[in-house]
Amino acid sequence: MEWIEKNHLAILPIYNVEHGNCTLVIDDEDQTVVKKTIKTAVKKLCEHNHVDQKAANSYYGKKLSIRTGIPIVLSLDRIYIQLKVREPIGKDDGAMGYFRLNGISQVLEREGRAVIRLKNNAEIPCLCTAETARKAVAKGELVKDLKTNVAVTSVREALEYYYTTDAPAMKSDIARLCMKVDDIFTILKTLK
Repeated sequence: MEWIEKNHLAILPIYNVEHGNCTLVIDDEDQTVVKKTIKTAVKKLCEHNHVDQKAANSYYGKKLSIRTGIPIVLSLDRIYIQLKVREPIGKDDGAMGYFRLNGISQVLEREGRAVIRLKNNAEIPCLCTAETARKAVAKGELVKDLKTNVAVTSVREALEYYYTTDAPAMKSDIARLCMKVDDIFTILKTLK
């Protein structure tokens, strides 16, 4: 499962002659074919990052007032947008590819269709218009803003408890404080 640890720029459904319906994982340096369907690969990626995809879809879907094409949020710098990249052949074949928001260099238009240029200069043709792809990128940016604001708000709420309560700190309080400080450093790194 070493593909899960890589810096994914795109996760795409493909048909492989030997293994059938598989997933192509594109990272900074190379491409890996994973012998799993796109649905299973995304599920494994979410599990590995301790993300409840169903709950996240519900939360971000409500925030953005959408039901489909909801960005997948693994962390603040690992947000994936969905775009249709192929016509499925079978009933359970996936058609959506997942593109890392900060891995997208440019959204191009060729022959009326979107082409996603990644940071490693790979170009992925999509089965949607460039306008639809730009809207998906905009949804991803909104989710990123929501995620940033939630992290900052939760830190403020946690600190407010200590300003209003005069009680000794427990080990769990100190552990939570350390995690919040780590979150703040992560946010600050992304703002540079």
